[in-house]
Amino acid sequence: MYVLGVGRTKFGVLTETMPELAYQAMYNAINDSPISIEDIGAVYVSNFLGGPYEKQLHLNSVVSSLLPELRLPIIRVETACASGSSALYQAIIALSRFENILIVGVEKMTNASTEESSQNLGMAGDRLADQTQGLIFPAHYALVAQQHMEKYGTTHEDLELVAFKNHGNSRLNPLAHFNHKEVSREMIKSAPVIASPLNLFDCSPISDGAAAVVISKNQKSDRDVRITGSSLFTDHISLSHRREHTSLEAAKLASKQAYEQAEITPKDLDIVEVHDCFTINELVAMEDLGICKPGESKDWVREEKTTIKGEVPINTDGGLKADGHPIGATGLAQVFEVTTQLRGEAEGRQVEGAKIGLTHNIGGVGGTAVVHIFERRG
Repeated sequence: MYVLGVGRTKFGVLTETMPELAYQAMYNAINDSPISIEDIGAVYVSNFLGGPYEKQLHLNSVVSSLLPELRLPIIRVETACASGSSALYQAIIALSRFENILIVGVEKMTNASTEESSQNLGMAGDRLADQTQGLIFPAHYALVAQQHMEKYGTTHEDLELVAFKNHGNSRLNPLAHFNHKEVSREMIKSAPVIASPLNLFDCSPISDGAAAVVISKNQKSDRDVRITGSSLFTDHISLSHRREHTSLEAAKLASKQAYEQAEITPKDLDIVEVHDCFTINELVAMEDLGICKPGESKDWVREEKTTIKGEVPINTDGGLKADGHPIGATGLAQVFEVTTQLRGEAEGRQVEGAKIGLTHNIGGVGGTAVVHIFERRG
């Protein structure tokens, strides 16, 4: 299985409509690949909030309208913030039937009020156990941060280092939501508290954007990137149903299975994209993926092991924190970054000698976890 092409739009507060964003990402991905749109056998569409935000569901048929000369099987996939990687996971399974598949993720989120956005995003949590009790996602991850700090001695300064690194990386990514914004440690430290201990700079932004990936069961060119691992696991939706709050069991299971499929260990990784919807989740992800032992992620951050020139560069595009988080597109944007890095085409943020990469995409507070592993030799 191979990634033939990747494409995306800029992330941020955009003027384009949802169909326009989807079309742009698809167009870019096809142009990046060695095949034409007529060679595509099926399309998977990733979207979470087209209904409440845009009053537009049935997005598979909307995408069909963007391809007027083609009649294809087109399927929409939704698993909250893991929708993009879940769509890729489903498409990989479908390669047993189709030679080439296009996956596109899109979200239009910035036209709503803060209150409406909180309500919409809250739908990724448990309606009875969480939403009706006022437990919004910043509060969810604040509980995770509190537990991590109590258990391992993590501090808010460690979270500040994560935010500072990712904002710095976004300055090297022209498509990032915060590419234009220079952020200092003092800005991060003095930002208003959202849900203690998390402040504004611990939270990913609400973004518009789209990303697309073309995959095939066979290699077509020397730029193609091989998919060596693909795994998805699901856990209980609410933290109140979990035994452990400083780790996401579904992510641990998904990464273990993906490593086995790829026949590698965490020590073989050259670049990693993790789901840092909140800064604490970058630390949790490092531990769940086996990059470091439980409680050691704070030390890795302090020692700059996760910077572009570090031992295991993480979120070289800025991550969700600074590249942006248009939910349906997020998992595919991670694939865009890893593919670009493995091809050696990331320019100012290029990880030297990158051959193996991993993407880690989470829905809710670990209710869905998807891990993919990519490899390019030569």
